[in-house]
Order: sequence, then C-alpha cells, then structure tokens
Amino acid sequence: MPCPPARMAGERRRQRQKGDYDRMTGAMYAAIGGLKTHMTNLNVIGNNIANVNTAGYKAQRMIFQESIYTTSRAGSNGTAVRGGNTPSQIGYGSQVGSIDLNMSPGTFNPTGVRMDCMLEGDGFFLVGNKDLKFDSAEDYTKLNLTRVGDFSIDPLGYVTDGNKNVVYGFKMVQNPDYDPNAKEQYKIDENGNKINIQDKLIVSTELVPLRVPIAATAPTTGNGGLNADGSTKWQAGDPVYDLLGPAGDGSTARKNYSLMDAKYDADGKLEELPEGVGGKMQPDGTVEDMANAYDGPLPDMSGKLVTLNGLSINSNGAITGVAENGDTVVIGYAAIGKVTAPDGVTHIGGPYYKAMEGAGEMNVGIAGGLLEQGTYLNNQRVTDDGAPGIKDLLAQNKSNEIRNGGLESSTADVATEFANMIVTQRGYQANTRIITVTDSMLEELVNMKR
Repeated sequence: MPCPPARMAGERRRQRQKGDYDRMTGAMYAAIGGLKTHMTNLNVIGNNIANVNTAGYKAQRMIFQESIYTTSRAGSNGTAVRGGNTPSQIGYGSQVGSIDLNMSPGTFNPTGVRMDCMLEGDGFFLVGNKDLKFDSAEDYTKLNLTRVGDFSIDPLGYVTDGNKNVVYGFKMVQNPDYDPNAKEQYKIDENGNKINIQDKLIVSTELVPLRVPIAATAPTTGNGGLNADGSTKWQAGDPVYDLLGPAGDGSTARKNYSLMDAKYDADGKLEELPEGVGGKMQPDGTVEDMANAYDGPLPDMSGKLVTLNGLSINSNGAITGVAENGDTVVIGYAAIGKVTAPDGVTHIGGPYYKAMEGAGEMNVGIAGGLLEQGTYLNNQRVTDDGAPGIKDLLAQNKSNEIRNGGLESSTADVATEFANMIVTQRGYQANTRIITVTDSMLEELVNMKR
C-alpha cells in the first residue's frame, strides 16, 4: 500500500532533523576534543612553570595536531567536458601531536661551589649504580644521563651527584708501559698503536665509578720505604693509583685493578695485590712481572683513602684535590655521553634520562678533546686481527667544555609560559562556547513542532 503523502513528508523532515542533529553533535565532540587537548597543554605549561628554578630542567613543548576527518564529497580531477572539484571534509577537533623536550643548553647559574659544574654544548654526565660493567659500547644504555653536575665525595670516596648516584668516568692509573729512560712521550708498535711510555700516570679508558685513590702509609725500613741513605721513597698519605693490566678474557682489553680490592693483614698492611692483576702486556701476549711493569716496589698501603682538600673540577672534567703532602691528585675525568638525537632521550624522573628508542646511538668521551684520536673503550688496541669495533671508539668531544662553580639553569622561560598559558586559556574558553552554542541549537531542534 502506497505511503500517504503526509507520512512521507514527515519522514523526510525527521531525516533532515537527524542530519542536523549529527552535524551539531559533531561540533560538540570536536569541541570536547579541543578541551582535552588544551587541558593537556596546560599541564605541560604548569610543569614548566613549576620547574622554572629547577637546575638542569629542560622545558617541554606540546604540539597540537588535527584530529580525524570525515569526507562528505570526494575530490575529482574533472573530465574533458566538466571541471574537477576539491574534496569536502569536516574535522573532529584536535589532539596531542607530540610533547617535545627543549634540550638546548641553559644559562650558567653561579653557586660558588667548586664541585658544581655545567656542561656547555650537547651531551650528558653519566651516573648510575656502582656495579655496572661495560664490555662494549652496547652497554652504555645502562647509565642514567643528567645535565645537573652537583657533584661531591661520599664517605667511601666515590664521586656522587645530589641523589647519591655514582659518577662514571675515566680514572688516572699507573702506566704499565712507563719507561723511565724514555726520550719521547710515545712509541708506535707494530700495529700502529700510539703508546705513552713517558708518563707514570695515564688515563685508563675503562668506564668506571670515579673514586679517591688509596693512601700510602709512612715509609719505614720494614716496608721498603727508606733508601740506604735514609731518604724516603714516598710520603705518608701519598696517593697510590690503581693498576692497569690484562682483562684476563683473551681480548685486547685492559682493565683497572683497584688497590682497595687488595688483601691487607690485621695491622692494615698490604699482603696481596688484587686477584688477576698483571704487569706489562707484551705484543706476543705474555705479561712481565709487577716490578718491571710499575718501576719498582709499590708503596705500602693501609687500605685507607687519600685525604683531599680543595676539591674542584676543571674544563676537561678532571676532578682534582690537594693531598696532605701538597700534591695535586687527579681522581679521574667525568665522562660525557652524547646521543644522535638529544631531543629523543626518555625522561625517567628527576634530572635523569635514558638513551632508549628514539635517541639513536650513544658515544662517550672526555670534554675538551683530551683523548687521542683512535682511542677505544677498555684500553683496547689494534692487533694483527684488526681494529676493535667501531662503536667502541671513544669520542673526542672537542666542542664540549665544563664550567665549574655553578649549575645549568632551567630552560623554562616564565614570560613565554605565561603567554602560552593565556593563549591556552582562551582556546579552552572558545571550545566551551562551541559546546554552549551546540546545546542551545539542540534544544531548539528537539522543541520543534509539526
């Protein structure tokens, strides 16, 4: 039976009303999406303002992004007779595109504390627990990254940051290749390695927690500290730096052997060197004895740490202090880590980041280009079998420099954040108006009479 004309007209009217309703609710949902996005942006702004005085803080920035679109008419290129047309699309609000970190360096904020430091240029200080091991560059991701150089020495002699994470770097060690009769500083071996033979102390490229060296005891006839003429071979409290020897795993790597791990008797005197310590590594893989490797007997040690005064850090990251005998003691050099994409590091809380997915590869070195070109992690050298892995090559970091006596300021700018807050507030307000207007129009729609 045919539908009466009046019924058909009513059906058409209801369809039009439904279309009007859908279009208006679309505007409402778009405005709701805008409210949520503006609220997220306000959260970012609030966090920036809260950290305007936080040392090393990197301001965040939220990018708005258009949300999903619906197409009411597709586009056309036209024909030989008729012209083309552009597509007709309606959007459904905004969404969070990205929340980025502004990793540009902040300004220097003097504190007057000589162990406080700021890293100029890209890069991070490396901190973590004491027990981390780095067999290759792939292990760098175990470390936490930070821009806050609030360093100090803890009761056990470790260099730590403000949250008591130990600072990783490269220590000064006794040189097993030292030649007291050397006329030149370096020699070149048969594989082209440049070897320092003139300095009694060298920088070991094993990445380790930095710690104050152990102290020598007073020299006596019994401990071999006196010469036949009564002169002393060392002074009480002199630093005795760690030893450097083969890693013992058949590789070309050499490791630090901490004298804190040596064995001492009941009187606190040295009985036995750390297990596994070796002397000078020869090209054929043999190891000479300790006396030949380290130029005579080691000073007698008590197992106690050197007492240091006037601690400070210089532009290369060398952490130094003055021993009781007046000598300057270099604990080691703070390591600097750099990633391919600094903005891609993952914030893990507080002043710490991780070099996870999005940050790219990480390399490590010392500020100021202190390391020789071609220096590898873990003191590895080129052999007949070739060079170590390219990722283990340490960076020279010539563009980096460390300023002591202050910390890096926050990159959050109050004026910019307040301006962004005003714009965000007005955007939020405008979206609420859309919801209010839509509600009024829907009210008119449902109150329509035949």
